[in-house]
Amino acid sequence: MSELAIRAPIFRGKVDKGRLILDNRDKFRRYLASFEGKTFELILRERQPWRSEEQNRYYFGVVVAMVSEHTGHTPEESHQILKDQFKVETTTKMKTVEFQEYVENCRRYAAETLGLPIPDPGQIDY
Repeated sequence: MSELAIRAPIFRGKVDKGRLILDNRDKFRRYLASFEGKTFELILRERQPWRSEEQNRYYFGVVVAMVSEHTGHTPEESHQILKDQFKVETTTKMKTVEFQEYVENCRRYAAETLGLPIPDPGQIDY
């Protein structure tokens, strides 16, 4: 039986006057509790402006998945339909803010055109 590599979650925040301010402190604390009594490795790096893995997981795991389930299209077809709707050639090179705007447009389209409300990223685990 092969072992699958499990990717650690990414926690975002900022440093203010030498203090770490996390965007989702409760989620971090729950994750931190799983390390009780263990040694760990902490990597801290500046956030890149390109769309994040978290944004990508939310878009494909929630937005595209819900549109796909609602319409009966495959996830690939749903992704293409959404890109066509907003005249987007590719989402892979979008920066964080641009991708966030695109995802919000997709959510609005789903709600207004398909009658499909899609929860905010903070309202659902993905």
